[in-house]
Amino acid sequence: WFIYGYIVWEFGHFIYHYLGHKVRLFWCLHSTHHAPEDMNLSVTHAHFFLEAPYADAIRTTVCILLGVSPAMLFVIMFIDGTYGAFIHVGENVIKNGRLGFLNKLILTPSHHRVHHARNPLYMDTNFCNLLNIWDKVFGTFQDEQDDIEIEYGITREMDSGNFIDVYFGEIVALAKDVIKAPGIKNKFLYIFMPPGWSHTGDHKTAKIV
Repeated sequence: WFIYGYIVWEFGHFIYHYLGHKVRLFWCLHSTHHAPEDMNLSVTHAHFFLEAPYADAIRTTVCILLGVSPAMLFVIMFIDGTYGAFIHVGENVIKNGRLGFLNKLILTPSHHRVHHARNPLYMDTNFCNLLNIWDKVFGTFQDEQDDIEIEYGITREMDSGNFIDVYFGEIVALAKDVIKAPGIKNKFLYIFMPPGWSHTGDHKTAKIV
């Protein structure tokens, strides 16, 4: 039951995390976590304050609907939170984040460094937290490549040392696009389509990049 519960939890986590990258409104909340331009444990706590409520609403709802008991869910969330902090360990602490043979079995710091990269090959990959089963099922799994140096951060030009830009920059950018968009349909599409979508057809989404 614990293994079942953890697989279900990872499914809920995958859904929330995938939407955080593929729905621009949710990306406005999640982008704060991707703004840092290097990796260290403090990145674990770089989140927009509204992200946690919608994330846990999705994850816990999936678990409860699929029969995971509240007591087991509490244990799973504790493990997930602890390991979720660890995978943000930087190269200054663990140079090679693959963790040996574990790189083939679970999601390691190396995989999560890939997730935080803005390199075209690495964008929108490795959405899971500990068990990378759902990334492999849905085709979003990506190993770190030795010949591609990871570039951390987001693709929008921003001042990573400016709290206002890091915290609210994507919201401001979305608001400008919505205001300029012609027609109600396009305004809604800017909100719910992936980051980089444009009503002109000049899309710069991660998939196209």
